[in-house]
Amino acid sequence: MMKNEKDLYLSDSTIPYLKTDRIEYLKEKISIAPSLPGCYLWKDANGKILYVGKSVQIKQRLKSYLNPEDYKHYLLLQRAYDVEWIVTNNSNEALILEDNLIKQYLPPFNVRLKDDKRYPYLCISLNEDYPRIFITRKYKKDGNRYFGPYTDAKFARQLLDLIHKTFPIRKVNQELPLKKPKRPCMNFFIKRCLAPCQGNVDKQEYRKIVQEIILFLEGRKELLEEIIIKRMNEYSSQMQYEKAAIYRDILTKLKQYNERQDVIKPSNPEQDVVTIAIDQEYYQANAVILEFRNSKLISRKSFALYIPENMDLNFYKEELLSSFLREYYLNFINSENFPAKIVIPFKVEGINELKSYLKEKFQYAIDIAVSPNSSVMKLAEKNAELLLKERILGMKNKLKKEALKEIQALCKLNKLPEIMECYDISHFQGKEIVGSGVRFINGEPNPSGYRHYLIQSIQDINDPAAIKEVIYRRIRRLKEEKQTFPDLIVIDGGITQVNAAYEALKEHNVYVPLIGLAKKREEIYFPENSTPVITNPNSPGMLILRQMRDEAHRFAITHQRKRMRKEIFKHVLDSIPKIGNERKKKILKYLNELSLNELSIDDLVEIDGIGKKLASEIMNKIQQIEANDGK
Repeated sequence: MMKNEKDLYLSDSTIPYLKTDRIEYLKEKISIAPSLPGCYLWKDANGKILYVGKSVQIKQRLKSYLNPEDYKHYLLLQRAYDVEWIVTNNSNEALILEDNLIKQYLPPFNVRLKDDKRYPYLCISLNEDYPRIFITRKYKKDGNRYFGPYTDAKFARQLLDLIHKTFPIRKVNQELPLKKPKRPCMNFFIKRCLAPCQGNVDKQEYRKIVQEIILFLEGRKELLEEIIIKRMNEYSSQMQYEKAAIYRDILTKLKQYNERQDVIKPSNPEQDVVTIAIDQEYYQANAVILEFRNSKLISRKSFALYIPENMDLNFYKEELLSSFLREYYLNFINSENFPAKIVIPFKVEGINELKSYLKEKFQYAIDIAVSPNSSVMKLAEKNAELLLKERILGMKNKLKKEALKEIQALCKLNKLPEIMECYDISHFQGKEIVGSGVRFINGEPNPSGYRHYLIQSIQDINDPAAIKEVIYRRIRRLKEEKQTFPDLIVIDGGITQVNAAYEALKEHNVYVPLIGLAKKREEIYFPENSTPVITNPNSPGMLILRQMRDEAHRFAITHQRKRMRKEIFKHVLDSIPKIGNERKKKILKYLNELSLNELSIDDLVEIDGIGKKLASEIMNKIQQIEANDGK
């Protein structure tokens, strides 16, 4: 084996989370869920699976759990710390996979399936002298042959109807042979039953038809057609033309049958499908194994892969796969569960050696096949890409947690700053003074917590006074609404602005940790201390603080410019004698939410009483003012 082979992959990937912000983590995790069919698995703090569900669109279904409407989902959300998903090709596969996962993990919230619904089976009553086929939702070990489960009851009924139209097998539920033969039903006369009730067919001949139905349901169509053709020719050569006609009709209907079920059908019922996903931007990789046993997808395994620095990822992808195959399969313990076939997406070195070793270990040949375009490989690649996105999210969350710890230490906070707010002031040459506040939760912007403030206490340029008003009003609102104070307030500015904000806090007799972030050298100021703290401006914590400061500035500038443009528009309307007060009100009401840079002549013409000539005059005035303003 290669040296340092264990370094080439890590254990099954897990997503880190902030225990104090479990719901926010789940919201972020769900935000990257795919809008595809598949299964999702809720997990508790120890990684135990709480619930397995299915959905045509995983993301939409998971979002519904965040606002539970029933007690069961409420309890599930109280215990859930993580969620995973497995995508499938369609909803039918998701249903079957859900059943397999529930049987495998027995999750406590899956006491029974949703709506207590059992999947239907097709049962062939082999314990009868003249078997019939029917739909049942109960599987029994009674000597009968069951096919299914079928996730679509309608399809099961259609399949049963097709069988009755194709194979002349009895429909009526009665115990045969009868003591006294009776007149057959209509099915006999339309050639859909051989009428065993009348004694028209012996058991051996009837059983041949039953065996053909079994072959049909097993999907062994080529063998079935071969048998039917052989029997048709035999009866024809013996001049038993009525019996030959029966098989002729069966063969014709089988060839007309083109409907196929779209389910996962691996080339080998016992196989592993292995693939690798790589992210160039974050320099990360994942290996995924889909395990098929008895032609069913029973498990998905994911491994984080280590990539040495400064390597060409396109080249190293083959090396990673080759090393992972050796590391995983050479140490495979459960020989009873070892696959007969391993499918990989591309050729890698060392395959012949691995096959030779496995043959010696398990005493039978293991096939390792390259199949880049198979449906199962595409499904594996889809899962690998989604799992890699999950791990990158976890990595980013880990960096965010480290950044928050850095801010906690830098600002001497008693707890991790999960909720932080940043404030800035903007004006246009002393006019239209506005303030802005942005909220970050666990290092990420929370737009629903953004606020604008129209400054009321001053008319001239005075940033400290404006900051004091904004902080005073913010704290007053939080107190009135009995909301939680932020863990840290950041002011865009130096010691003067910080001290002004501090005065606002003192007037409320409230203490909230407070700092100022100056732009020039990215210095941090604390209240009543003119000596700044100099830090690494590119450290994880400082990057979050700078992002907050820049976001607050952007938000303030955007609002201030919007207000200025509205004032410009009012001035334009006032300067045109043709526009009276009533028409001016109509225009301002119609364009209330439309900025000047989005405005066009067509928009103005839509307003009652505005023609193209007047609209053109208004636009020319706006463009003149915009040109003079420069922005």
